[in-house]
Formats: sequence, structure tokens, C-alpha cells
Amino acid sequence: MSMSGGIAKCPFLSRTSKSFLQSAGGSLKSYAEQCPVMRNVLSCPVRAASTLAAPASTASVSEGTSEDPDPSLSRCPLNCKDVCRGHVEVPKRPAADAAVEHVKAKCPFASAILSVAKTTKNAQRVTDAVKVAANKFMPLQLGCPFLLSQDDSGSIELLHIDVPRPLVPPPDLLWKSGDFYKTADETSESFDYQRFFEAKVEEKKAKNVYREFKTINRLASSHPAAMSYCGSLARSAVDDVLLSFSAGMESSKEDGRELPSEVADLLVDIVAFSNAAAKKKTVWCSNDYLGMSRHPIVKEVAQRVIDCHGVGAGGTRNISGNGRYHNLLERELAALHSKEQALLFTSCFVANESSLSTIGKWLPDCIFYSDAGNHASMIHGVRNSRCPKRVFHHNDVNHLEELLAADCEEEYRRGIAPRPKVVVFESVYSMTGDVCPVGEICDVSHQYGALTFIDEVHAVGLYGETGAGIAERDNFVDKVDIVSGTLGKAFGVVGGYIAGPQSLVDAVRNEAPGFIFTTSLPPATVAAALVSVRLLRGAEGRDLRSRQQASVATVRNRLLAAGLPVMECPSHIVPVHVGNAALCTKISTDLLDNYGIYIQAINPPTVPVGQELLRLTPGPHHTDEMVDELIDCLLQVWRKHDVPLAHSKKTLVACAPVMETGRVEQQQQQLAELCAPVYATA
Repeated sequence: MSMSGGIAKCPFLSRTSKSFLQSAGGSLKSYAEQCPVMRNVLSCPVRAASTLAAPASTASVSEGTSEDPDPSLSRCPLNCKDVCRGHVEVPKRPAADAAVEHVKAKCPFASAILSVAKTTKNAQRVTDAVKVAANKFMPLQLGCPFLLSQDDSGSIELLHIDVPRPLVPPPDLLWKSGDFYKTADETSESFDYQRFFEAKVEEKKAKNVYREFKTINRLASSHPAAMSYCGSLARSAVDDVLLSFSAGMESSKEDGRELPSEVADLLVDIVAFSNAAAKKKTVWCSNDYLGMSRHPIVKEVAQRVIDCHGVGAGGTRNISGNGRYHNLLERELAALHSKEQALLFTSCFVANESSLSTIGKWLPDCIFYSDAGNHASMIHGVRNSRCPKRVFHHNDVNHLEELLAADCEEEYRRGIAPRPKVVVFESVYSMTGDVCPVGEICDVSHQYGALTFIDEVHAVGLYGETGAGIAERDNFVDKVDIVSGTLGKAFGVVGGYIAGPQSLVDAVRNEAPGFIFTTSLPPATVAAALVSVRLLRGAEGRDLRSRQQASVATVRNRLLAAGLPVMECPSHIVPVHVGNAALCTKISTDLLDNYGIYIQAINPPTVPVGQELLRLTPGPHHTDEMVDELIDCLLQVWRKHDVPLAHSKKTLVACAPVMETGRVEQQQQQLAELCAPVYATA
């Protein structure tokens, strides 16, 4: 039998982590030669198993005699010839600690593992693990003699050790102890899933990276205000609303049925959130950058389409979920980015992950080149493609060129055809606000025959003459091969998309699982996104973008003047450095609970350790009074938590707002066209 096969027969090695076995290397062979169990298993497993399974009183000697003993028995670490001849002489039911010492003294494998544990902080945990293994994982057929005991009648039974359940081991523990296994009954075991996941959650909490979600309901009537969850209203106020609502239902229903309890509960919640007496919060971190989610025309379109088509899509794009609005929006997005075709997804995470993984699987022998600061969706897309990847330093065009040149030189040296290459990067990086050098990256990529895939999630709607993003602003639209974007940020709705060459987009449409095997976006959502894109492509969009840029410059200058540690960046994102996860969370919570200011703490793994920050996104609807309140509250909280200020005289020049009149007649015409009843898909 091979060494790998023999390991499965050893009760200790079969429960040992692969990393320990790999580190042991060839020493396992020398251990095996000293162990009677492993030596017998490796040389003659059938005989060894039958010999050890025989009762002590009737065990036969399979080779040699007492007068002519086997010379190899002198090397037995148990120091007992009878054991090697099938007789077991182990003290019955020793105490747990004594059993561990016995195992350590007799088994070279357990001894080696325990010796390693002595040099680490996990010594007690590994010792407990040996106890658990001795108690649970040593059936007779595995052939381990010192886990057998002999009762008064001479029969053999399993050695039982009563061991208290050890504490949850840290993830770096070498020994896989079975600490998360729980006994279901006397003969079966199951993995303790609950304890395992509880331990992982506690580990995150201990590192101050546990995510807590603030319960915030933004108010469409008074953007950027929001309500945090409030208590129940006076019973009389709720009763009045319920009576009114119920009466309305009865008048509209011939059967006069009563208000369902589920609807009543939801109505109470809606009334509670709309109560004027509840405390309002000012949201300073929303990705609804321009407030389009509460735009009156966008809301009216959604409401009319719901009345006409309902609230759901009814299926995937392939099965009854492909409506007129989906086709119109895809054509609108393709025109926005000056591309041949666009494709809708349920989110931009899905758009990036599905598109990149599909492109990588279709292109033969493809190589990806990914910016070190890329979003998780892009990282997962590249990873799921199973293509080789090269990670270039963040926004470092020179490093990207080095990687591309090295691969091209290797192809030339080997005399092979150039491999397909895709360079993946973002235009605006969401946490730090960095902006990439779009033109330079595209030029270098095309120089070496690579496609460019740019994520404009935090730029669409905000930059460029029509809101197409950084590529449009910098006049590099034609240099970008594939662009991905979102409908859930500046456009104020939800969903994601890609735009690019017709052939490539069509390939993704036919192959990407994230597109094919999921219910499509509801008609009302798609129609609302369509009108939002059209509005931001026009004069109103230019006005909102100008006002937002002015607001960003004002807030940044005020923060700098107050001595708050604002991180420099050229985009609409204003990061305030904190540098400690626990402190960052504490400041964010204090601002929300006691000052009515909501700024989300950004902690690892979203940002590296030491770069924890508060992320502000000033918008066109933040007033001067709100800015004054923000600066005052931040300074109070900074002093309250003894965070030092760092005064700076750096300022940014505010953009002068360009006020343009809205196109009311055109908007009303768009509204009428969008909301016309259409009962057949295009």
C-alpha cells in the first residue's frame, strides 16, 4: 500500500491538516517505519487488520515464535512484543490527561503534532484535539492498538475518554480537531454548523470588520433627508389612518372585505416612517448622487407603468420577461456610450462578473490585466473565467506596459500567435475617489493588442456633456472597447449594463449565466431608468452636474479649512481619513444617533487596514445650512473622541453652476410616450 493510502489508516494522520502533512514531507516515511500499526498496514494491511482484530486470549502468532522472535519487534515504540503479535495491553479508561500522555509516548505521529503545538500559542487547543480524536475517531478496524482496552474477560473494546468540548480553535490551527463536530447520539456525529458560523462572525467582530447596517428610509419629499427607524405611533393616529384606508377599500370592493392583517401591519410601518414628529437625518453618503430617485417625472413614470403592467417582469429575458422598455433602454444606453449595442443586467456586480467570466471563457488562452484597486465584481469575474491574470499597480500605466510587454516578448520567443488580452479598470474608484488616466491606459492596451474594459459605475450621469462618464469628459469614448455602468447611482434606480461591439455583447447575451438564468428587471424599474437617462443626457442633467460639482468643492474646502483630514482626490467623492476601524464605526454611529448626520464608516476589507474613512458624497440638493451643520457636528465629534485635527490651507476652486431652463414640453412628451400601454413585447 502507498504512503497516501496508509495515511487513511492512521487515526492521527487522517485527522491532520494537509499543511502539516506537507511540512512533514519525507519524515512521515521514517515515522511509519517506527510505528507497528503503520508498518503492518503498509506492508500487509489484511494481515495486520485481522491480527489486531483478534481477541487477546485467542490471538495467534502469525510469524516467528517466542523462542525465535522477529528482530523488528525491538524497534516497536510500544516496547511490547505482545502488541505486535496481536495482544493489546493498554490501561482501561485512563483519565483524559493520562491518555494524552500515553498516546504521546506511544505514537510517533501524535508526539510530533504535540511537539509542534508546544511552540505555538495553541498548545492547549491541540492537546484537547488529541483527546477528541482519541475519543471519537479510532474504530477498531483502523488498527490502532493503544485505543483498544481489555476488560476482565479478555475481550477487546474501544477505549473511551471523557473529554469536555474544547473552545473554538482559531483558523490557523494546524490540527483539524473536529471541534465543530457534535455527537447526535451514541453512534453518529454531525458538523456543528451553528457554532462554526457563530465563531466566524465573532472573529469579524473582534477585528472590528463586522458589518452593521443602519436602518434608514430616505424621504422622496425632502431629499437628502431620511428617517431612521422610529417607535410606534399613538394608537389613535394609527386607528384613524386604518379606518380611512379600510373605508376606501370597502368602497372600491363590491364584496366589502376587511383590510388584511399583513396590509395593515405594512401600513402602520409606512405611517410611522412618514410621521412628521419623527427625527430626520441628513444623508451625506448616498450613491443617489443627483437625487434622481425622487425626481417627479421618474416617479410618475414608474407609477404609471405599474398601473399598466404590474410590479414584476414575469420571467427571464428569454421567457416572458423581455418587454418594450428593456429594448428601449438598451438602445438608449448604447447611444449614451456611442456603442453598437448594450445589455441590461439586474445589477452592475452581475454585469461585471458575468461579462468578464464569459469573455474569458470564450477567448482562447486569454490573459487579464487588472488594476489593483478594482471592485470585487471585476475581481470575481476574472477569477471565475479561470484565465491567467496580471495585476498592475493602481493607475500605474508604466507597470501595465511592463506586464503587457513581458507577455508579448514571451509569445515572440516561443514563436506562438499573440494571445487575447483584456485590460480591466475603473474610471472613478468608489472609496478613495481616484480617477484613472483613461486615454493612457487605452493607448498602451491597444499598442499591445489588448481589449479595454472600463467600469464607469461611479461616473455615469456625473461626467461628460451627456453624462456618459470620464471617457466622454476626456474625449476618449472611441478608445474604450467595453464599458459597464449602473442604473442605481446617479440615475437613481437599480440595475446594471454593459455596452460595446455588437458581436461581443451578443455573445455575452447568449452565454452569461447571470443574464440568462435570472428574472429580468421589472417594467416600471426599466421605464424609470429610461426616463432618468434621458433627463440626465439633456439640459437638466448638465445643470444638476454643475450644481453637484460646486457642492463638492464647497464641502471639501470647508472641511480643509476646519482642519479635518480630507484625502485629496479629483472626483465627487470626499473621503475623510480616520485610520482605525473601531474609531471609524464609533464616529459614524455617534453622528447618526446624536447629531442627525448619516455618514457611513468604510472599514476593511472594503479598504486596507489603516485607511479606514468616512465617505461623503455632497450633492446638488445639499444646502449651505446643511454644510454648516455638517462641519459643526464633525468638529464636535472629532473633539469628543480626541481625534487630532490637521489644519491645511489647500483649497479647490468651485465650479460655477450653469443654470439652464428645463425642457418642460419635451419632458411631458417623453412621459406620454413612455407610459402608453403596450401589451406585446418588441
